[in-house]
Amino acid sequence: MLRSRLWAHAVLCSALVACSANRYVQRGADLYGQGRYVEADEVFERSQARVARSGVHERAAYAAYRGATYVALGDLHHGQHWLAIATELERSHPGALRREEREFLDGAWRAFANQLPTTPPAPSGTAIASSSQAPSPSVGATPPAAPTPTLPQ
Repeated sequence: MLRSRLWAHAVLCSALVACSANRYVQRGADLYGQGRYVEADEVFERSQARVARSGVHERAAYAAYRGATYVALGDLHHGQHWLAIATELERSHPGALRREEREFLDGAWRAFANQLPTTPPAPSGTAIASSSQAPSPSVGATPPAAPTPTLPQ
């Protein structure tokens, strides 16, 4: 009897954590959609610990929106980190993101690629080994490989 109560309590707590995390992900996503990136970033920052204990869908959606938020704020380093987490979660758990979330993630990678600086021209008087500059990133390019990232605990 006690064992079944403890199990039921654990299941209820897990469900509440997942619902709570989903609420924060949705709130941050809503703020992002309204162009309120600083506020979205604050929501994501405050909810990171809750989301880290959530299911794979919440973690992947969180990482996609958090990465896109960083990209929108011009923080490409952190944006790439979180987009790579979302990409890895979707790769290792196919279906972790719904179709519209995968499309959002693809768009976030395109926004990231579009913000990468282009290769500056070589200073005059410097020999160039090739007649062409390094290619700028392609919008349709696959996201850069990243080590298998995990959400901080």
